Amino acid sequence: MTNTPSNTSDAPILQITNLKKSFGDLNVLNDINLEVSPREVLVIIGPSGSGKSTLLRCINHLEEPTGGGIYLEGELINDTGKKRHAFEKHLNAIRCDVGMVFQQFNLFPHMTVLENVMEAPLQVLKQNKDEVREKALSLLERVGLSDKTEAYPSMLSGGQQQRVAIARALAMEPKVMLFDEVTSALDPELVGDVLRVMEDLAKEGMTMLVVTHEMGFAEKVGDRVIFMADGYVVEDSSPQEMFSNPKEQRTKQFLAEVLK
Repeated sequence: MTNTPSNTSDAPILQITNLKKSFGDLNVLNDINLEVSPREVLVIIGPSGSGKSTLLRCINHLEEPTGGGIYLEGELINDTGKKRHAFEKHLNAIRCDVGMVFQQFNLFPHMTVLENVMEAPLQVLKQNKDEVREKALSLLERVGLSDKTEAYPSMLSGGQQQRVAIARALAMEPKVMLFDEVTSALDPELVGDVLRVMEDLAKEGMTMLVVTHEMGFAEKVGDRVIFMADGYVVEDSSPQEMFSNPKEQRTKQFLAEVLK
């Protein structure tokens, strides 16, 4: 039986216990156990198919775990025992507290940049329109796009669209941000601007889980790095230890390939 984490001031903001996820006979996550402290940047690396994205999708409940628990500030958030209406309300609350930015930007094409950032606070949180607009303008300035408020997504580069997606997630004032390979669909020259926004968020104290192939970012910005393979956490250490002195053979093989 899994113990419920205590909700104390020194407790992790996010705790994952014995998390499993299967698709039919395919086990994608196998007994994942993780703790993430407030303000920590946890970087998740590993080969394709290792379960990295599925882990983030389970945290945000885009995928329903097969087993185990996910706790945010000590509260179980993957509680599927609720009745349908209560569970939908519960899901909305989770997605307010746990923001997620995807590889594909998923912006509303018929809305301006400003409208994209304002939409969720207005529709989900029912906040005051003037206040939401002011906050959205501030967030767009924060991601370097204050001159693009009236542009439509089709008028922006991929890197600009991804920065709008980050601003949109931040508009919900989440406690934790999940980034799922957010630079992998971008042209190389556009990656830097997005990584700089993420680095600024880290400096400001945002708790972040980042799935990435950008090893330079992982080493510079991460507080911890975990290496996943075949649905397991194979290694968990500081960036310096992970990249200079990995312990596990599987980690060494992966890093030898990606750091060529």
